[in-house]
Formats: sequence, structure tokens, C-alpha cells
Amino acid sequence: MKYTFSAKNPANHFISIKVECTLSNQDKLTIQLPAWRPGRYELANFAKNVKDFVVYDQEGNRLCAPKLAKDSWEVECKNATSISIQYDYYASVLNAGATWMDENQLYVNPVNCCVFVLGKENEPCEIQLEIPDDYKVASSMERKKNNLFVVSDYQELADTPFIASNSLQHNSYESKGNTFHVWFQGECKPNWNKLITDFQKFTDYQIEIFKGFPVKEYHFLNQITSYRSYHGVEHQKSTVIQLGPSHKLFGTSYVDFLGVSSHELYHTWNIKAIRPKEMLPYDFTKENYSHMGYVAEGVTSYMGDRVLYECGVFEENQYFKEFETYLTRHFHNDGRKHMSVANSSWDTWLDGYVQGIPGRKTSIYTEGALIAYICDMRIRRATSNGASLHNVMQEMYKLSNTGKGYTEVEYRNILEKISGESFEDIFTKLVYGTEDFTPFIVEALNYEGWKFETKPSTKEYENFGLKGTWKSGSFEISHVLEDSTAEKSGIVVSDCVHSINGIRINNDLSEWLIYFQEDSISLSIEREKRLKKIDLLPNNGRGFSKFKISNKSK
Repeated sequence: MKYTFSAKNPANHFISIKVECTLSNQDKLTIQLPAWRPGRYELANFAKNVKDFVVYDQEGNRLCAPKLAKDSWEVECKNATSISIQYDYYASVLNAGATWMDENQLYVNPVNCCVFVLGKENEPCEIQLEIPDDYKVASSMERKKNNLFVVSDYQELADTPFIASNSLQHNSYESKGNTFHVWFQGECKPNWNKLITDFQKFTDYQIEIFKGFPVKEYHFLNQITSYRSYHGVEHQKSTVIQLGPSHKLFGTSYVDFLGVSSHELYHTWNIKAIRPKEMLPYDFTKENYSHMGYVAEGVTSYMGDRVLYECGVFEENQYFKEFETYLTRHFHNDGRKHMSVANSSWDTWLDGYVQGIPGRKTSIYTEGALIAYICDMRIRRATSNGASLHNVMQEMYKLSNTGKGYTEVEYRNILEKISGESFEDIFTKLVYGTEDFTPFIVEALNYEGWKFETKPSTKEYENFGLKGTWKSGSFEISHVLEDSTAEKSGIVVSDCVHSINGIRINNDLSEWLIYFQEDSISLSIEREKRLKKIDLLPNNGRGFSKFKISNKSK
């Protein structure tokens, strides 16, 4: 298989892609564009970006290629010894998992835009880039010559993003005999000394945990934007991270940069190597359902920050701030009462990563991270700090080296083997149940000599159970907490609050709620283009609280 990328007019975002392959005595074949991409467990619609899809035989004759489904084609190829598949792909989205083309760069996630021929997925692939002479290429692909690269098969191609540009910035460092490349594309002034020092620490530590690294070279591909952005996607030999704005990258956003980089590097083991059996190998034609998102994403989310704390990149207070974020996301999501994290993992394929209907499901990242912490502290307590969740993941990595994907039973068995204790309550109540996490979190924090407190929000409307955004001088409700004063008063998602006790609000709803706290409160809201009066009941103490972790000894 050979893939050629070119562009006649980069500014219009269209990438011209040509795919060539040889055939042997086939009357028909199926061409498939992936239905999803690893790292985002929801169905995509990449085919909507494809234009002028045509297939030719070795003589240049156009072959009949009707669609079988939204992202697959059937080609009549009797007597053809080779075919050339040609199409344009509209690359107009810039994020860590998308594909982008403009006059400044060619940035490709092949899983978005590269078709494959069913039955030929295991053949080696060549990638030819027709790019300007002054462009450099950032990628883990093996360079054959000039701008010709090779990968072992389609699975590797789909997992190998690349950036081609004349403005790439590059540096590298060594860790335990492996080379790590750091690339920046976009407006950026890297503080290389600071970056290399911190990246070296968490890279060394992660490799020490697993006693080895799956690949010899690894690439951090950083897309830096002038606007606010935050996104990361893992790959076996690289990661793409998008962050912005540029001026904050080595200032107030540096903690985010460290966090997402540590998280994505940990994925090199956990999900790229250590993988649920349902995803080994990835099937790009349909959903890959699994209950194990709380391990794939949850353990990684926990370990990304925990590693930074344990290796000394994060101080205790910074680690507490990251932990408090997980507590806030957990307790502010009513979905934790209605669907377990295991079932929520399965259901990511239904509504993906958007909010969806109120309180339907929970987060594999948030709940998974908290469960990972609870499991970790149980192991440490049971073994008097002789073992931890690190040892569990080591065993999982050894299992992956046998070429097997893990099952739910195997993961639990390893937890119990390492600790010598039962995890029945955690799996029944937290992983597959919807019971209160609080006693488990308190117990885990106590073991480390830490505690957490619940405090009222500084935004008074949150204490009534409301969240929202200001739009044109009105407050549009985005969340209403179950059993809160707001819900019991009859407020629902999408209501727009215009006034309080006859006074027009303007970015000051909290201030007026405090002002009228001893009085009856009447809100004027707009619902489906109709004005409505709602009398707000007295605050019942059920609101969007804040959480504070502290060290008991300080």
C-alpha cells in the first residue's frame, strides 16, 4: 500500500490523497475509512470530509465504486491487477485528534483520512509527502528517503500522526536508553531548560515503574495555538498535544502542559500496550465496546498526576489542586447516581464526550481516577507500603507482552493478588454500582494523612444548585443539581434568568442572591421564548460545593 499526500492550494484546507495497491484475482473489494479513532470512544463521521472519491485500475480506467455504508465503498475490480484510490479530504479542524491543512503546515492523523482495503491491513505501507523543500517532518514514521516514509501495516499508519512545516521547533532528551523528541508547531517560545528538566524526571520515573519502554523513540508533537485550547491524544510511539494560548504555555498553563504530557506518555503502556481484549486489535469498522474505560482512562488520569507528584515535579499543594478538580467533577455530576462507571464506559459510544441529557452517565476519567486512587491506597495499606497500584500495572504490562488483552476478571485478580485483600466492595459498589464514593475517599486520604473538606461555593447561585453562562446580559442555565433548591423550585436546564425581584441582572446574579438572602426571591426566566416567574425556595444546603484537600499534619 502506498499513500501520497499533496495539496494544490493549502489555504483551502483540501488534502489530495492517493492510495495505490496491487491486487490478485479479485472481482470485488471493500474500501473502508475508519469509523472512529482510538483515544475517543465514540463513532466519528470522517467520511463527511471526503470529496471526489474515485478508483482507477492500472490502465487508468475508472472503476465502479458505490458506497456500502457511510464510510465504506465496494469496488468492481475484475481483471484489475492494481488500483489507485483518489480523493480530497477537507482538513479544517485543528485539535489533537484531527487533521489540518493550511499554508503553514500539513498536519495529519491518518486514522481520520486514510482509507484501507479490507484484507490488506497487514501489508507494509509507504507514505509519500509532496511538500515544500524547506519543510521538516515531525513523526515517528521511519524515513526511507527524502519525504518517503514506511510503517509496518495499517494499524501502525492509523496510529502515526505527523506534522510537516517549515516552522517546527525541536529538541530531544534521553531516558533509560530511549530517545524522546519534543516538537512545537505554532507561535511558541519554549523554555527548553525547564521543559527538559521536568520531562526527564517524569519520563525516567514512568520507565522505572514499568521496568522498560515499549519503543526506542518517542515524539511529543505539540500544536500551540494563540487561543485557549487543551487536548491530548495518545499513540504508541508519539502523542499530539494541543495547548494555548501561546503566552501562557510556560506560565500559568505550564501545569496543564506537564499534566497532559505525563498522562499521554503513561498511555504508551496503558491502552497502547496494556489493552482490553475487546480492543486487541482495534476494529476500525465499528464500535469497540468495553467496560474497562475506568482502567484505560481512569488509571491513566490518576497516574499522570500521581507520577508528577511522586517524582518531585509537583509539590504537595499542586497535587492537591489536581485532586480537588476530580472531586469537584465527581460530586457535581448527578450521573454518578444513575449509571456506573463500567456501564458509562460502554455508553461512551452512544453520546461520546458531550454533556448529553442531564444526569445520565458519569466519566471514565473522573470516576476511574478516583477508583484508581482508592485501589492504590488499599494496596499500600494492606502491604504496609510494600506494594502499590504501580505493581498492578507492572503485572498488566507483563500480561500484554504475551500478546493478550486483559479482561475485567484478570484486572481484579491482579489487584487482589498484589494486595492480599478482597476488592469485592469496590467493584460492587463503585465500579459496577452507584453508591457514595465519600467513605472510600475519606479512608484512602486518611491513610496518607490527608483530609478533604466541603465548602460553599464563592458563586452564590452554585449554592442553590445552578451552573450556567452569561449570554447577552442573561444567565443561561447549563446544570441543575438534583434535589437542590433550584430543582425543587422548578428551574430546568436551558432556562434564562433575566431578573431577580424585578431587578435586571448583568453578570451579578450571585451578588443579588446574597443581597436578598433574608427576603423572598422571585426570578424572571425565559423558557422556550416565554417569560415565566419562579419563586426561589429557601436554600436547602444542596448545591455545587467546593472541595479542599489538606495535610492533617500542617
